[in-house]
Amino acid sequence: MVDDASPEDVEQAIKKTRLLFVDTWAEWCQPCKALTPILEELEEKYTANPDIKFLKVNTQEYQQFAMDNEIHAIPCVLIFFDGEPAKYEVENPRTGDTKTVDRLIGLRPAEHYEDAISYFLGDK
Repeated sequence: MVDDASPEDVEQAIKKTRLLFVDTWAEWCQPCKALTPILEELEEKYTANPDIKFLKVNTQEYQQFAMDNEIHAIPCVLIFFDGEPAKYEVENPRTGDTKTVDRLIGLRPAEHYEDAISYFLGDK
């Protein structure tokens, strides 16, 4: 089960975890609820890898965290790598254009998170 976290918990995890995924969500958000089992499955798959951690932060409870991290839509999974917001290149499947992001926005399949893990840690 992906742990609910406070902003302070996230700050500690950023310092201690090589690759951190922080799911920002709200109780009323149906796509957020649909994302939960995807992230829990990934967490279970990578439980033996100390370099990867998954947390979730309720944006209704921690509104300042959402503002500080410029969360404009949920679900939004922030990615931190080596103590910093990630610099992750993603390709738009429609246009082929790439852009650098530090988050994955919206309900996404497990493969998108697997791609990020592979991108940063080189294991899939």
